[in-house]
Amino acid sequence: MEKCTDFTCNPEYMVEWNKLMEKQKVFLQFIDDPSNPSKFVLEGIGEVDVEKLWERRHLAQQAFDLRMRMVAYWKTVLRRLVDSVALHLLFTVQGLVNKELEDEVVSQVVGPQGGGLQRMLEETPAVAAKREKLKRSISLLKESREVVAQIMDRVSTADMEN
Repeated sequence: MEKCTDFTCNPEYMVEWNKLMEKQKVFLQFIDDPSNPSKFVLEGIGEVDVEKLWERRHLAQQAFDLRMRMVAYWKTVLRRLVDSVALHLLFTVQGLVNKELEDEVVSQVVGPQGGGLQRMLEETPAVAAKREKLKRSISLLKESREVVAQIMDRVSTADMEN
């Protein structure tokens, strides 16, 4: 993918490149003085051999710019690569888990031992007990309603007689 494109639209690239380019002035000042050692330590980059650049000082600015663009681009690509690998791993693991779960459900429902669907439709003892308890409660409530209705009838008839 990276070979197909020679640019990046990622804003991190420009931020990184601008940060690296802030060091250009110090680098060029170092190049202008041939009495300096041939090795220059550039923060964030490391040690740079500048001996060849003394012979071609007129290219030092372009060389620095090109190098900083390459470094910024590489850092951006590296971050994207790490993110892509992490996303791919998560996606693959999720797919494997989903496939395993699907296979397990299918084997339980229509597996060789059979009766999976029937087992799933059977009522558990706890649910059966709760259902019976609720039936008894409904029955008691109906009886209570009838008793309350009879009492209300007696009360209303007694009020009419008075």
